[in-house]
Amino acid sequence: MSSAERRYKREKVDIRVRLRRWEEAESAASVMRSCELSEGGMSVYAPDPLEVGTFVMVAFSLPPEEKALRLRAVVRNRRGFRCGLQFVDPPAAERFAIMRYLGTIAGAAGS
Repeated sequence: MSSAERRYKREKVDIRVRLRRWEEAESAASVMRSCELSEGGMSVYAPDPLEVGTFVMVAFSLPPEEKALRLRAVVRNRRGFRCGLQFVDPPAAERFAIMRYLGTIAGAAGS
């Protein structure tokens, strides 16, 4: 999908993400890195195979407050170790925190 076709603008990030499969609520989370973030989802480098259509729970913190966010997501695409996740019904507070963070880093990049 081209950037012109995307619903939300993506920003490059390097954020530590904890991820576990949704149906495995008691399982240990895998730790990975995010490479892109948008209001609607994120891309992560996932060393473990994640099939398209898999529901996951992602947890991460955004600077500077380091408020922990927990969001349900679905794997939309996968290329090698890189997976595209779409957030599923994100709570308003989490969406606002992501939008505020993205505005901060986008503003810094344009300075």
